[in-house]
Amino acid sequence: MLLYRLGPQGKEIMKRRWTISIIQACLLAVTAFAQSKPLAVPSGLTCDPITQAHADASAGNANINHDGTPIAGTPAPDISRGFQGIPRSAQPALTASQARIWECTYHFAEANADMPYTLFVPSTYTPGKPTPLVVDLHGLNITPLQQILFDGTTDFAEKFGFMVLAPMGFSVSGGWGGRAGAPVETAQMKPASDVRYSASELSELDAMTVLKLIREKYAIDSDRIFLMGHSMGGGGTYHIGGKFNDIWAGLAPISGAGGIADAAAAERYKAVPILIMHGDKDSIVAVATSRRAVLALQAAGAPHVYLEFPGMDHEFWIRRGAEHMEKVFLFFSVLSKKTNPGFITPEMAPPPQPRPRTVPRDPLPPGPR
Repeated sequence: MLLYRLGPQGKEIMKRRWTISIIQACLLAVTAFAQSKPLAVPSGLTCDPITQAHADASAGNANINHDGTPIAGTPAPDISRGFQGIPRSAQPALTASQARIWECTYHFAEANADMPYTLFVPSTYTPGKPTPLVVDLHGLNITPLQQILFDGTTDFAEKFGFMVLAPMGFSVSGGWGGRAGAPVETAQMKPASDVRYSASELSELDAMTVLKLIREKYAIDSDRIFLMGHSMGGGGTYHIGGKFNDIWAGLAPISGAGGIADAAAAERYKAVPILIMHGDKDSIVAVATSRRAVLALQAAGAPHVYLEFPGMDHEFWIRRGAEHMEKVFLFFSVLSKKTNPGFITPEMAPPPQPRPRTVPRDPLPPGPR
């Protein structure tokens, strides 16, 4: 009856709308089915699927609700107390993508120990088809499971088709390299040396070793490997990102410790786009750390985007802020080494050549006029 009243043109419009609605519903159903498929153990890896109970336990004792509101009867966290005052909320029910997280281990020979890491593989992964990868470095006293469970991480990885790897970095306080430290008595000797590896050296080496392992086991797009991290992991993003700058298509240090010392140090980042994010009320890593890094990048002419969030503290705004995590994945989603020509030099952009001057032709034929 409705189609009859609408007339021929109205009928056609309604049919198109219904067709679009049916297609959208089918796509949603296919996506939901793909994410709900039973997980297969990654070939050649030692892994167990995540459980809600393990995810809940990893979150620790909550002192604030997930939306940032106070918990009745619980003293409100005071971020001015530093690490003792960091807001922490309980782990919500796992999303469809979080339920696809793997908790894995591998034998880290240099440390003489089995090392944990977490791994997310999107439902769209196809063996043999190159897939982009994000390496996600944790902060101080944060585990790989806690890191990969930051709100939105796997949801946006699923949306944009990224794998995510969160290494341990030898320990929750390893530091990701770049600093001095005492030798670890249980570690191996360094090559051609009688000195054992330090925790800092093992931290960096663990990250690079497990990255190599995942690249061997999966079809990873070598033009789209990214590095991100929060707090100490942000410092690791600066260090490992600059030291191995030929690997990464983009970097994203968040509330990153250490930063970039000066323009000379920023030379290492001139060919790698970098997104820096920081809350301006951070009492753990001062926002000036990121601002100094931006000054160094500006002085070197290195490509960067800096986002500073008014009123935000050290961690909660990104750990329970999916809308902020989305910015990281949007940034990575447009980057590839294939489309990045690197730092543009004057030789790469010569001035346009002057066009030869032409003499206007006389439209009239020769002869008397």
